[in-house]
Amino acid sequence: MYITNIEQEVLSAKQVYEFYELRWQIEIIFKTWKSIFHIHAVKQVKIERFQCQLYGKLILLLLSSAVMFKMRSLAIKNKELEASEMKVSEIVHEYIDRLYFDLIKFPSKTFNNLKSVFKNVVKNGLKSHKKDKKTVFDILGVCYKQISTKVKFAA
Repeated sequence: MYITNIEQEVLSAKQVYEFYELRWQIEIIFKTWKSIFHIHAVKQVKIERFQCQLYGKLILLLLSSAVMFKMRSLAIKNKELEASEMKVSEIVHEYIDRLYFDLIKFPSKTFNNLKSVFKNVVKNGLKSHKKDKKTVFDILGVCYKQISTKVKFAA
């Protein structure tokens, strides 16, 4: 049950439900920060060291989020594919040390590594579509290609 002060002429009950589902996108971001990037893992240290670790993790999240959102944006724009937030976060997490190192030491290599990340996203990072369940792009009316995720087994 959802309670809202929006009149039914403005949004139907179904639309209220769909918009509420969009709220979960924020939860997914926090979930990736915690489960993939371990933002919650803190050892007992002096406050100065804690602050350095926190700032370092926040910089890591900023860099990772920028790459993640760009990869998802490129997937929809160039390939008309919807990429999963969690899957793309995991892929970016795998590459983030290399990307950071290249940004500092070998900026000319960064583009090639970003291309590798994108190829991996297109290959392994697409959103699974559940029957009768709308995705964020479905709710927002974004057009994209749906790739069948059914696995066929040989007899």
